[in-house]
Amino acid sequence: MQDQGQAASEQPPWKLAEDGRTVFRLVSPLVIFWAWLAFAVVTVALVAIPGHDYFSAELAALLAAVTAIMYATAVRPRVSADDDSVAVQNPLRDHRIGWGGLTDVYLGDMVEFTCARPAPRRDKTIYCWALYSSRRARLRARLRTAKGPRPAFGFAQDTAAGKRQQSSPDTVERMAAELRRWSVAARERGAPAAVLESTWAWWPVAFIAVPAAVLLVLVLAR
Repeated sequence: MQDQGQAASEQPPWKLAEDGRTVFRLVSPLVIFWAWLAFAVVTVALVAIPGHDYFSAELAALLAAVTAIMYATAVRPRVSADDDSVAVQNPLRDHRIGWGGLTDVYLGDMVEFTCARPAPRRDKTIYCWALYSSRRARLRARLRTAKGPRPAFGFAQDTAAGKRQQSSPDTVERMAAELRRWSVAARERGAPAAVLESTWAWWPVAFIAVPAAVLLVLVLAR
């Protein structure tokens, strides 16, 4: 019988959303964003609001612009998947890839999807902003704990010695392995041909551009 610690370590890091799609994202960027938001609110309350001067207006515009950037880069990015496709939300771009148009899933410094595009354009690699994992950090972790041959996505080989020396894959490695499994399963069940669909995400662009433009006007009007 597995102990609680082992059971917790096997808890999948992805979540099922209300719309039925499976969402892959990291928790740490959300923590960073909420910490920044708390700092920004306190700064506005203690400095910008009581000041009622030109500097206060500049500071408020600066905090708003940085908060918009933090939202776009930390909160918005995610990868979601269902039986038909995988969707990648990056800070300013959205990508939808039908499983039949996904040719490879690779883990570099972040999860990368190689996607088919309409001819005559070549296949394109989509980098998943939400799923970042430094190769150097993963290598250091393996060198500390793993003595056997390096397995795909950080999993030790299924041997008695390997299990004793197994290095736990980090969260992004587990997500990459799961997305690759989804991709292979879709191809095996005959997913229809598809091509990459990419669009601009105009709301985060506007959220960043408006306070940045206000800040620029205030600085130039000095």
